[in-house]
Amino acid sequence: MGFSYVVAVAVLLSSSLIFFGIIYSDYVHTESQINDAQQKAYLQNYDYTNSRVSISNYSYAPSGSNFTVAMNVTNTGSVTLNMNHTNILVNGSLVNFTYSGQYLFPLGNDTVVFTTGAGIHKVEMVFNTGYEKFEMVVIP
Repeated sequence: MGFSYVVAVAVLLSSSLIFFGIIYSDYVHTESQINDAQQKAYLQNYDYTNSRVSISNYSYAPSGSNFTVAMNVTNTGSVTLNMNHTNILVNGSLVNFTYSGQYLFPLGNDTVVFTTGAGIHKVEMVFNTGYEKFEMVVIP
């Protein structure tokens, strides 16, 4: 009976060590993932907070039955904006647009060109940082 007791204690101790080893490994992995997610959230919040764009003016010219609109934008924030990941919505609909450079650096200027019909349009520019800029475009 003494030997079986020693074997039982040895089995319980070794299984406890294995169990706590697995739990500790998962805990460390989870903490690492949480820290990475918090760091990404902090960086994303920093980029959003420091993003600013001003639209100095816009012009339009007839292009067939539509109009080509050119908007002059200036990055007045401290974060570089990626124009490849920017979207423009006109009256809530996504439109294709062109721009001259891939990046809009701080204090940099660019001209964004898109096509739309006549009328009053609500134009929304959504940048890669989540920052949005609204502008009313009136084409008689």
